[in-house]
Amino acid sequence: MYNHAMIYGVSVYIYRITSDYGYKTSITGREFENEWFNLKKDGHVTVKGSNGRGYAWDGASPKIKVLDVYFGTPEAVLNFGNGQSKTYYASLIHDVFYQFSKDLKGLVARKEADEQLYAVLKRDDFRLAKLYYLAVRALGWIYWKK
Repeated sequence: MYNHAMIYGVSVYIYRITSDYGYKTSITGREFENEWFNLKKDGHVTVKGSNGRGYAWDGASPKIKVLDVYFGTPEAVLNFGNGQSKTYYASLIHDVFYQFSKDLKGLVARKEADEQLYAVLKRDDFRLAKLYYLAVRALGWIYWKK
């Protein structure tokens, strides 16, 4: 099986989707597509997990791996509505924008990507949504590629 994490030389990915995931963002009027996701003019984003490799990401960031244990931003409790952590889908959408921020230069602003994280955290009833949002607003510039 193809290891997505090895492409980027990073070994801290903890999640992987193997089917496409769609989400309606508030980022409209722009289009973008690469092998891992697309953004349509109506704001619909599809993260491509069904491409035979699956999209992988590290969940709520930042994280480091020491031996077989991850340290860093905690994942949330289980969302019984969708069977995933309450931070799972928010981190998926947010990470795909951050990972390809260099390619999105001029199309999507960092603040818009951060607002998507906040919107999904609120949708999934994560009580620390505002704290996580403020953290990415304060520190996200470190990871946003220019």
